[in-house]
Parts: sequence; C-alpha cells; structure tokens
Amino acid sequence: MICLKREILLSHDLICARSSPDGFGARQIIRITGANAILKIIDLFQFDQSIPGINSGYFTVNLHLDEYRTINVDFYFWKSPFSYTGQDVVELHLLSNSWILDFILSKIFANGFRLANPGEFTLRAFLNGKVDVAQVDAIHQVIEASTPDSLNNAFSRLAGGIFDPLHEVKDELLNLLADIEANLDFAGEDIQIINSDQILKSLGGMLAKIIVLIKKLQSRGIGQEKIRVIFVGPPNVGKSSLFNVLVQGNKSLVSSIAGTTRDLVTSQVDWGEGLVELIDAPGLEDGRDFIEQQAQNLAFKEVGLADIVIYCAEKEHHKFPGFFVNADEITLLKVAMKCDISSGPADWMAISSKTLFGVDNLKKKILEFVHKKNGSGSFSGLSRINAHANLCLENLRRAHHCVLFEQPLEILALELREAVENLGQITGHVFTDDLLDRMFSRFCVGK
Repeated sequence: MICLKREILLSHDLICARSSPDGFGARQIIRITGANAILKIIDLFQFDQSIPGINSGYFTVNLHLDEYRTINVDFYFWKSPFSYTGQDVVELHLLSNSWILDFILSKIFANGFRLANPGEFTLRAFLNGKVDVAQVDAIHQVIEASTPDSLNNAFSRLAGGIFDPLHEVKDELLNLLADIEANLDFAGEDIQIINSDQILKSLGGMLAKIIVLIKKLQSRGIGQEKIRVIFVGPPNVGKSSLFNVLVQGNKSLVSSIAGTTRDLVTSQVDWGEGLVELIDAPGLEDGRDFIEQQAQNLAFKEVGLADIVIYCAEKEHHKFPGFFVNADEITLLKVAMKCDISSGPADWMAISSKTLFGVDNLKKKILEFVHKKNGSGSFSGLSRINAHANLCLENLRRAHHCVLFEQPLEILALELREAVENLGQITGHVFTDDLLDRMFSRFCVGK
C-alpha cells in the first residue's frame, strides 16, 4: 500500500520502474518521471544528444555498457507539463536482456532515482490534474480488461466525456457559493450580490446536469455487465430460504412441501461492488407432470447461462449430479445447507439460513468472482461515483428547498459546501489519503 502523505510530499522525486511485463520478449521498457528527468538521464548516461525544441519525441542513442560494448537505445521523451504525469517523462526502449536491464536500473538507482511504488505514475498524473478520479478507475480497468466489451467500456470511460458536466457543475457551485458568502458578509449593509431568483435558476441548471449524469450511469448498468448466480439442488433443501436471505426479502415462496418453487425467481442486488442477479431455480428432480418437466428444462437452460452455480444439498451429498463436473466456464460452489441441524462434507461450504452462519462467506466468494471477471475495483469505483453523484443531487435539492422557503443563508451555504465536497470525491479535487491509497495500490509498478 502506498503511504500517500509521504508520496504527496515526495511527488517531485525522480522515480523509475520497468514498464514492460515479465518474461521473454524483443524489447524491455524502463519508464522514468520527475523534475528535469530528461536532462538528468542524458547526463547520467552521457548521451551525445541535445533535446530538440519540441514537447515530445524520440531518438536513438548509443549506451555504453563498458569500455568495449555499446547497445542502441530508443530514447522517448515527453516534456513537462505535456506528459502523462505532468512532469518530465522518459522511456528507454532497449534489448530484452535481464543483465542489461539490471545494469541500467542499478546505475539509475545509484544516482538519486528511486523505485516507483505501484500506481505512482498515475498518482502523479492525478495530483497534477491530468486525470480525475473516474479516469483513474478507467485506467485500471483498461489494464485489467479481459474481454473486448470490458475494454471498450473502459476506453469510453477513460475518454472522460460522461463526467464533463461534473466539472461544469463544480465551477458553477463554487461561483454560487462565493456569491452566497458575499451576501452573508454584507448582510448588515443592505447589499445583495445575488437574489433568490438568480440562485433558483442556477440551482435548477445544476440539478438538471446531475440528474442526466445519474441516468447515464443507470443506463450503463453502472458501467459493467451483471453477474448471474443460480441456486440449484434437490427440492426442499432451503435454496429459497437462502435466496431470500441474500436479497433481504421474501421474493421466493418458502414451504415445507417439496417442489414449492416451480418457476425461476430472480432478483438483482447491489452489494457495493456492482449488480448481481440471483436466480432461484426449481428443485432438481424427475418432473411429475408436464409443468414440472418444463420447469426442470428451464432450470437446466439457466444453468448454462449462469456465471456461478450454487449447488445446495442437505443430505445425500454423494448424489451430486455429474453434469456440473465438466462445466468449463462455470464457477461451481457446493453448499451444505441447514448446517445448524445437519453436517456436510468437509470440502462443502456450510450454511444456515436460520442462523445466517456462512452467509457472509458465500457473499465473499461471489464478490471474488466479480473482481476476477471484471477487474478489481471496477464495480467499486463506479458505485462510489454513483453514490457521490446521488449525494450531490440531494444537497442541491435541499439547497433549492432552502431558497424556496426562505431559510437562512447559512443553511444554504452549508448544503452547497457539501455538494462541492461530494463532487470533489468524483473529480478528484477533494480527496482523502485512505481513498487514494485504495485506488492506486491496485495498480502494478510502472503504471
């Protein structure tokens, strides 16, 4: 984890890291950033090259390994402030040889540079205003994306267009807050900087922009596809009771009569990491009539579409159906139900819907799959953005109420300050060490 108070103080240090992945390849990349990094690397390796009067570019230089041996190195540079980090950035592209790489890194670290922490290049970009919080999370999603759809979603968020109105609202909020504060300062002198009609008009415009942003987030499913989780198993083992516990309601009918669930029951839940669709399927058994046979067929089809299959059993765990064993793309969790009155195999997850034993562990297993499929933090970042956008919306609504009902300006100013703070949690102009620590520690070194 990054010690952020120290990193912010040392954000002008010269840092260096290998940016290419481990393993064999044609080239290796060393990335460097910091104040005057370009000139310091040229001086360190005595490159016979002057920097042209352009903001970025590259040239090929000879790097002397010793008195007799030299190699060609491609020297890419981006001058401050026209770089990713906002500081000088250098990339050395060289032959993929571990000895050469270690030689160059050792020389760099011996001359005042230090090893970059995970995500520190992006942290500097953030601290220098090159990216906002939403784009930081999108950068991480680009790195972690494992499917074309998730990569396209990450690229669309990285472009930042969806959050542009937030920066406009922030500026409008600060201007309005300044006028309100001025009204308070001149309250005893009969001077009015801004009147109620102007305040209401300004708040109305900001409310519209925030509402549109929230609608866009909702239409995109908070940015990612939902995870489908289906509960299957023999009749009357407690699948529906467990389903109801997880959705925190009585969505699925519960009865001591076997076969009560004869159709699929679905519910979407958000555990702070994104949307998860839970599906309660009919008990697996030989259908006694046409309707039950159709219910069984539907359950088997849903199993094929699910991301996670939770197989529930109370007794006769050895009768576990073999068609799950060879499922290549399905995560299977075997659950021994009613552990408060019975026990199951040691390698099964013990759960009691009555005492709630094991329920949190099951949720944890499901969320681990969410992180694995969509990239760690992808849901949490967008859910946090959505949450702060809604908090800002509530602040603006209460501020609007304050003006309509002529409440004291001090209360109005307080709501506007809280709205600015909630927007800052998204745009990055207001942040905490703990928040940034969680964000940037997910990155690999060199990013």
